[in-house]
Amino acid sequence: MTRPNFSPDKTVDVKFTDDHGISEGAVDNGGPTREFFRLCLQEVKDSCGMFEGLPDMKTLSCNSKAIRSNWYFLAGQLMAMSVVHGGQSPAFFSPVLFNSLVWGPDNIKVTISDVPDVETSEKLQSIKCAKTDKELQEAVTAASCLISLAGCRRKITLCNKEEVCTELAEWYVLQRTRAPFERFRDGLQSLGVLDALQKYPERFREIFMKTAIPLTAAAIEVLFKCKMAERGSNRFDAQCHTLGYWRDYLQDAEVDLEAVTLEEILVFTTGCDSIPPLGFIPQPSLEFEEHSAYPTANTCDNILRVPIKTTYDDFKLAMDFGIRNAAGFGKA
Repeated sequence: MTRPNFSPDKTVDVKFTDDHGISEGAVDNGGPTREFFRLCLQEVKDSCGMFEGLPDMKTLSCNSKAIRSNWYFLAGQLMAMSVVHGGQSPAFFSPVLFNSLVWGPDNIKVTISDVPDVETSEKLQSIKCAKTDKELQEAVTAASCLISLAGCRRKITLCNKEEVCTELAEWYVLQRTRAPFERFRDGLQSLGVLDALQKYPERFREIFMKTAIPLTAAAIEVLFKCKMAERGSNRFDAQCHTLGYWRDYLQDAEVDLEAVTLEEILVFTTGCDSIPPLGFIPQPSLEFEEHSAYPTANTCDNILRVPIKTTYDDFKLAMDFGIRNAAGFGKA
């Protein structure tokens, strides 16, 4: 992305190699790209130090190395590319971060509960909940470093403590990260994503924020178009039994905490652990594997082939083994 000839408008072409540097040799028709964006977004979210907070409610952090290296701009550009080029949604923004992008950071309100750092939030809560001058003094002393960094010079009293706490929370969440926010916002300008977000905030809320509705077995079942043999044939009867096993398997994946998850099934088939904003092209399909004891997948064409088994237990064991032992494409 830092090459002089790089452009986010260009078609993305991804190749993965194994540990020996040998390429998979396949043409990227969508599967490797989706896997690539999924891994990139996961890295940006959890490992680069640019975001902090709960797993699916992230706000920007202030990372000096990331600022010097222009990572915030690249992170925003990467998310815009993922949305436009068929990757999955970066659905981990907190309401504060999303609303800042829509309305601007100067036009939103911040409370102590919006502070992503637990220790900082607890210190502010202690100041706010102080009942006596002694308790307040102890709480102010504990938060003296934060108060100094925020440039708060006025005396904190029992009368103004809540107002000061709100100001400190606003500084920590918004003002402290203003430079990273501006570069991140500039990155999201790529491909018109930020303009679309600001024009249609409700439509984009489900793209950039974790929805309350998780993946369900019913949603995955509807997502996959089933391809079966001719009705009345022996193959058709065997596939009907396996189709029933497949539906039971999805139900287990939804409710059994120790089972393969619906997200893992989706990754195995498509390279994404959620349904992309633009949907899957082509539509995922379910076929029946007659030459392998385990499931196989074609992530470019979004095809999942499940093995024919005589019992559900055998089907579940084969599916679990196949999915859990498919680590991904390799190295990009």
